[in-house]
Amino acid sequence: MSLSLAELRSRRGALVERARAERAEVAGIVASQRTLLSVADSAVTAVRFCLQNKHLILVGTVAFAIVQPRRTFRWAFKAVSLYRLVRKLRRYLRA
Repeated sequence: MSLSLAELRSRRGALVERARAERAEVAGIVASQRTLLSVADSAVTAVRFCLQNKHLILVGTVAFAIVQPRRTFRWAFKAVSLYRLVRKLRRYLRA
C-alpha cells in the first residue's frame, strides 16, 4: 500500500494545483461580493461599537425623546411588544 516517492511527488503536485485553482475560485467569488461583505463588516463594527458604548445609546435615545416625544412613545410601545413576543417565542422553543 506504500506509495513510491515519485507517486507521492506527483500526487502532491496535483493537490497543490487543485488548491491553487480553488483559491482562485474563492477569490473570484469574494471579489464579486466585496460590496456586500464590506457593508456587512461595517454593520458588525457598528454593532460592536454600540455594545461597547451603551451610554451613547442612552444619550441618543434621550435626545430622540426630547426632539420627538410622540414618536418615541410609539417606538417604545413597539419595542415592548417585540420584546414580549421574543420572550414568548424563547419560552416555547425551550419547551
